Amino acid sequence: MERKERIEDFFRSLKNSKSISQEEFEGLRYYRLKDDTRAFLRGTVYAEGELILGYPRIGRILSLSSGIKAHVKEPFWVEEKADGYNVRVAKVKGKIVAFTRGGYVCPFTTDRLPDLGDFEAFFNDYPHMVIAGEVVGKNTPYSELFPAYVDEEIAFFAFDLFSKDDWRFVSPPERYLILSPYSIRQVQHWGPFKYGDLEQIKEILRSLDERVYEGVVIKGAGGKRVKYVLPHINIRDIAFSSHLIAELPPEFFTQRIIRLVLSSRELRIPLDDEDFSELGRAFVEGFSEAVEDFVRERKVRWVFKLRFRTRERIELFVKQVNRVSKTVKVKLLSVEADGEYWKAEFEKVFMKSTGYLASILGGSIIYD
Repeated sequence: MERKERIEDFFRSLKNSKSISQEEFEGLRYYRLKDDTRAFLRGTVYAEGELILGYPRIGRILSLSSGIKAHVKEPFWVEEKADGYNVRVAKVKGKIVAFTRGGYVCPFTTDRLPDLGDFEAFFNDYPHMVIAGEVVGKNTPYSELFPAYVDEEIAFFAFDLFSKDDWRFVSPPERYLILSPYSIRQVQHWGPFKYGDLEQIKEILRSLDERVYEGVVIKGAGGKRVKYVLPHINIRDIAFSSHLIAELPPEFFTQRIIRLVLSSRELRIPLDDEDFSELGRAFVEGFSEAVEDFVRERKVRWVFKLRFRTRERIELFVKQVNRVSKTVKVKLLSVEADGEYWKAEFEKVFMKSTGYLASILGGSIIYD
């Protein structure tokens, strides 16, 4: 039996399983794995004979020097870890779409792909490939944070390239060459390096931290990759997340303090009184604003704007977010024509934080 037939049999066998769901986007019907299942990762997509593998989780190292030596083979490359959300772009049954980490077609990202690079030309030449990348910018639906150097409302930076049914990534230098003719931007990268270049690498990281980059991914010649977060992005992460302090797990915050301390020490970036002041403000200010927001609006919310090329995909976006998340609800507030685009304003309501504040400000007793 050929590999393709074995894969088809595997997905047919899961048809009635809780691990799989059947999805549809503008006539494209596909199966999506909701959990890691046997050899396949969560987010793997199967559409009428075509397989888009789920993107693997990348382990984090907290010690740069020992972590690289323990896990990465020489030579290795250092690539920027941009602050945004991860998608896989592929051509499936003649349609170029962007899949989220969980395996959904993202209506917003898919709609804006023509603005983000010449994907049509690339997939005409490489129809069997998948581009993994980070979507960043001032006006995106899933992240309020974005790199300081990005001035656009939305941008795309490729960080991996692989075949539809193969986990092996194209090596960094080969990917740089393959994507360069197609106006598809790639994350910043440096290398190749060897273990003896550690001080040179640290100097690069100190420069990135000054500009509050999120971090880097270190990719070895053998395919192994690890990620490393820079110090000051941790304070920024806490500041942008503290309005949800009532619903995020405590580990979200404690892990960022640990990363801040360890990476600043290893990179010899001293923390000063201004950093400590900013850290305290980061914890308190966001939650204080959330409380005021609730008192005023009776909900904890985030209002954001997006531009779409296609009017119909605005409604698809709202329906999908509300179907996917049980804790976040999105409401369309307004739509207006904006040249060749449609400008839409949305309200995202955080249900857990809203319920928590409604309870405690309503006089509920808490035992702790």
